[in-house]
Amino acid sequence: MKSHIEFCNGKPFISVDGKLYSASAYTSYFEECAEYGDFIENGYKMFFINVSFTSLPINNVTGFTPFRKGVFESDEPDYSEFDGRILAVLEKCPDAMIFPRINISMPKRWINENTEETVATVNGGNRESLYSEKFLEDGGKLLKEMVSHIRSSSYSGSVAGYQLCGGTTQEWMHHDMFGSFSEKGLEGFRAWMKEKYGCDNTEIPSKEDFEGKEPSDTVKKYALFCSEMNAKTVEHFAKLLKEYTNGEQITGVFYGYSAFVSDYLLGLHGLRHIIASPYIDFFSSPCCYDNNRQLGTDWGDMLPADSVRLHGKLYFTECDIRTHLTKGMQESRPGFYPDGIYTLNDENGKKTVWSGPETAELSVSAVRKAFSHQLTKGSGVWWFDMWGGWYHDEDLMKELCALKEIYDSSLNKDTESLPSAETVLFIDERAYANLIRGSALSCAVNNIRVAMGNTGIPFDMYMVEDAKTVLPKYKAAVFSAPVPSEKGKEAAELCRGYGIPFIQVSKEELFNDAVQLRDFLVSAGVHCYNDKGNVIYSGNGFLGIHSVSDGTVNVALPNKFRITPLLGCNMPEQITDGFSLGMKKYETVLFELNKV
Repeated sequence: MKSHIEFCNGKPFISVDGKLYSASAYTSYFEECAEYGDFIENGYKMFFINVSFTSLPINNVTGFTPFRKGVFESDEPDYSEFDGRILAVLEKCPDAMIFPRINISMPKRWINENTEETVATVNGGNRESLYSEKFLEDGGKLLKEMVSHIRSSSYSGSVAGYQLCGGTTQEWMHHDMFGSFSEKGLEGFRAWMKEKYGCDNTEIPSKEDFEGKEPSDTVKKYALFCSEMNAKTVEHFAKLLKEYTNGEQITGVFYGYSAFVSDYLLGLHGLRHIIASPYIDFFSSPCCYDNNRQLGTDWGDMLPADSVRLHGKLYFTECDIRTHLTKGMQESRPGFYPDGIYTLNDENGKKTVWSGPETAELSVSAVRKAFSHQLTKGSGVWWFDMWGGWYHDEDLMKELCALKEIYDSSLNKDTESLPSAETVLFIDERAYANLIRGSALSCAVNNIRVAMGNTGIPFDMYMVEDAKTVLPKYKAAVFSAPVPSEKGKEAAELCRGYGIPFIQVSKEELFNDAVQLRDFLVSAGVHCYNDKGNVIYSGNGFLGIHSVSDGTVNVALPNKFRITPLLGCNMPEQITDGFSLGMKKYETVLFELNKV
């Protein structure tokens, strides 16, 4: 198969052998509990299949790994488990499009033989430093061996693309969660400082310099270094993969979580370095986990997804949505994991982020809510059934089938004359380095993004580096960094030049209240769909509403449109500029909008 990202009516789709497909997929960590059959029966053709070079943990804090076998842990590569997973899917769905999700993490033998190339993790083990040249070289060799096996296999004609993973939780975070702070890392920092700033005698920060104090210039520089070099590591492997596949298939990565992750030492704040890379076709992240994914809020994007699309890429979202069927991993795979990790309830009996809604009805609403966000943003979705069985329910599968059909139908939908966001939220990834690591102020971006979700006003999200390109189409802007970078300051000056009203979050004024934000945006001339705190999704010719309480929801449209109920509502199709409907608390409804 040959694939690439192709834009149609302003939205990215996946072209496979000349045919466009919506980016709708399914995967699971626990293949023995996965429900591929359910998704195949309901029209899904794309599947991510997980594989790892090692059986070492993907989470260095909990020690968790889903991989019972690492391909390169023995003297000879063992592809049997990985191959078996793919062949099992193809047996049920011969025309499936397979995306190997490859965890580039070095096997135990390499770690033991190359301790000087590793970092110490919080649980006492060692893992590869993401700066290590030997890791880049040897990891590249293993990747070549892996891809060569795939391309020579009986299923090679079913592989449509790849996703490259690495680091902690496979999301390219430093294994020590501290910027790969080691002799290897500091050696790289000295070289980086000399190349970038001409410094021959770079002051080396201590670990204590990153804790609880205003960052020094050296700390700020290390913060920028550990993301820039991490981004280059990600691009390094993407470039190799393109070489190994002759550029025939799309490549994606997890990276750039600057709208959710505040800790710069995780190394995720370097998206600007690789967003235009010719070697990366899609970027991914999970939906945000704010407030343990409670209903009544927007589960937003961890990265500035509109910037991703601006640069010709697909944002392919991991929707690991918990349901009433979600159970502990220990129950799904007995005997493999200790009782104390990833529990459904904490020590006080309160539900954790690992638990789902209590009923099938609320589970359907949760899935529909997550999809509505991504549909209106033009993003892809894969349903991540982590421990398996989360969606094995007639009502849920009926919903997931309908969602894919709606996404497929959007391919030919002309959205030029339909509502789009009038507000832009700017993300300034460099600005995190200006803040005290772990301070309350470092959460400002998260807090304002969450509050924006309950204003009743849709918004787009871009990097400050894209401000000059996108600002003229908006009526108002919100700058989320309390201490902006130079690029952030330049973007604010552009607003002044264009006469666009804007908010600048500061140490004195955090603007993390939905009512306060709504009042400002309305005063700037931005259209408000609903002013009662409900979550509103509008874009690409669709409208989603997620209710925060029981009662009547009044919706004001910016103009008259033909509105067609799709899911969750029996209201007749009509031409209108506003409507009311009764909704239950945490219910989600979805409509299609068309110009009159």
